[in-house]
Amino acid sequence: MPVDYSVPTIQGRLQVVLNGIDAGATNGALYLLAGSGTVLSALSLARPCGVISGTQLIFSGMSLIDPAAAASDFATAARVDDGDGNTIFSGLTVSAGSTSDIVMSPTNFITAGQTVAITTATITGH
Repeated sequence: MPVDYSVPTIQGRLQVVLNGIDAGATNGALYLLAGSGTVLSALSLARPCGVISGTQLIFSGMSLIDPAAAASDFATAARVDDGDGNTIFSGLTVSAGSTSDIVMSPTNFITAGQTVAITTATITGH
């Protein structure tokens, strides 16, 4: 049976994530990765990176734009680092399907040099 946390507890956990992302010397970043771990695209986050509303961390400063992707491949994973390069969380799934953590449309194939944009991003606390 899943554990049920109170809303203040969820918000506290999300605040720790937000503080972690903003703890670096510069802005944190969202990295879209190929299955091999190759960074395809790096998208700089705002600072502060977001706000907590209810049971969600809503990222600020959307759209995130990478004007030129670093490599070509299918994005299958993602991670978020603070501005010092410390990974705050990883293991996000990426696909063109609606069951992944990050849904890309119409495809999750990224071509080196292309512009990559994310228009909305949230983390839902549990």
